[in-house]
Amino acid sequence: MAEWSAVVAAASFVVLTIALLAALRDFRRRIVRFEQAVRSIEAEAVPFMRELRELAAEASQVARRAGRSVERLDRLLEAAQRWEDAVRRSASTACRIADAVDSAAAAHVERAIRSGRARIAETLDWAELGWSVWKWWQSKRAEASDSSRATDEMRDPE
Repeated sequence: MAEWSAVVAAASFVVLTIALLAALRDFRRRIVRFEQAVRSIEAEAVPFMRELRELAAEASQVARRAGRSVERLDRLLEAAQRWEDAVRRSASTACRIADAVDSAAAAHVERAIRSGRARIAETLDWAELGWSVWKWWQSKRAEASDSSRATDEMRDPE
């Protein structure tokens, strides 16, 4: 029986060795396929990596341009804000000047009215006198014209 045990042990060792060799062969085939897959992925990755580098370079240029544009926009906004502040100050100054001119004009008109009332009354008196003289002169002229017509009619017998 010991012989059978040795034969069985030897047969199992041979079977195990054959199974191990088959597994190793299968494992080698899988490694070869995996290596081919990796090589094809690498072959596809090289152009892809080139494209990625180009895109990264373009993105970097776009980002730089955008950064410059943002800087310009910031400067433009700062200038607009300074312009707004200047306009507000100018408007405030113009408002204060207008108020001062308005107050001065109102005070001047009030002084002129106070000092001019007597002059206006005197001027109206002179105007009334002139009107009365003119009316008197017109009436005398009309009387003289009527009397000369009347005397002309008396002289001219028709």
